[in-house]
Amino acid sequence: MNVPNHKLRCVDCSSTHEPSVSELYCTECGGLFAVEYLDAPDGEIPRTPMSDLSTANSLGEGDTPLVLLETTGDALGLNSLWAKLEFMAPTGSFKDRGSAILTSLGRDLGVTEFVEDSSGNAGASLSAYAAAAGLKAHVFAPASAASGKLDQIQIFGASLHKIEGPRQAATDAAEELVNERRLVYMSHNLSPYFSEGMKAASYEITEVLDDNIDHVVLPVGNGSLLIGMVRGYQELVEAGVVSRVPKFHGVQAHAVRPVVAALNGEDWSQDDVEPTNASGIAVSKPPRLVEMVEAIRSTNGSGVTVSEESLTEWQTRLAVSEGVFAEMTSAGAFAGLVELINSGVIERDSNVCVPITGSGLKEPLKK
Repeated sequence: MNVPNHKLRCVDCSSTHEPSVSELYCTECGGLFAVEYLDAPDGEIPRTPMSDLSTANSLGEGDTPLVLLETTGDALGLNSLWAKLEFMAPTGSFKDRGSAILTSLGRDLGVTEFVEDSSGNAGASLSAYAAAAGLKAHVFAPASAASGKLDQIQIFGASLHKIEGPRQAATDAAEELVNERRLVYMSHNLSPYFSEGMKAASYEITEVLDDNIDHVVLPVGNGSLLIGMVRGYQELVEAGVVSRVPKFHGVQAHAVRPVVAALNGEDWSQDDVEPTNASGIAVSKPPRLVEMVEAIRSTNGSGVTVSEESLTEWQTRLAVSEGVFAEMTSAGAFAGLVELINSGVIERDSNVCVPITGSGLKEPLKK
């Protein structure tokens, strides 16, 4: 049986609340929540909102391969370039880490039916984990989402709601159903629990490479991997396992860049959105924008945008030179890495890790 080992703390006013998957906003000020644990980290396993991990709704997520990309690293002048192959997860993306935690808590707190909105990967992941937990899922996704992701959602038995228009339209439609039917909105973007599942990635990297990563470069949309990995490293520092948190750098498509714009003080809004093939990070209004910016700044990291052409270029280059088939969103992180090296933000003799967040098998090739 899981005994509560945490509280929820509002990220805006710092008021504390009892654990819940259905309450997403602070009753005092309307802010979002973060998880605040009652015990200090031990540095051996990441703290999670579940006191008994043996009862987790797991499909075998985590412990993804950490591979040295020697050819690419040498070409870029790096001391080492490591890829964390998150697409080797059960449903083909890093989202499985968060889905395991969120559906476990939902099940344990009495949820039987819930609503989620997604650009594809999170919806596919939560659909699979809902099936494993015996939960009914309603997943809202853009009608333009990759067919492989939409097929996953349906095959796992979720009710798929395909919504025309931009990514934000799927969120708006999901919230309408939640209000209409009084269902639980287990949004992976709003829930404080989803990103908690991502902390394990930092522990896994440290287990292999100790303190020897200088920079982590990753694509950012709603920010769960960024926020979770930074928290994971912060736990490891607090426990004395490592001496520092690597610098985290967020990569976005130039077409949709709210995080990079916020980091750089650029005047940017949803009205400036343009089409992008990096569908996994095409998030114009991330609800945890402030937390994402704070996470990057706390590590002395940065943000960078990349062109559409570079997405295709790096998807092909990774496949041909490294045997890695990454989705466009993941390929963008490598394009961003080049920009960061060329601008001097990342030194050429650095040790760098790039999480490859999703599989290229999920989306058709762009010619």
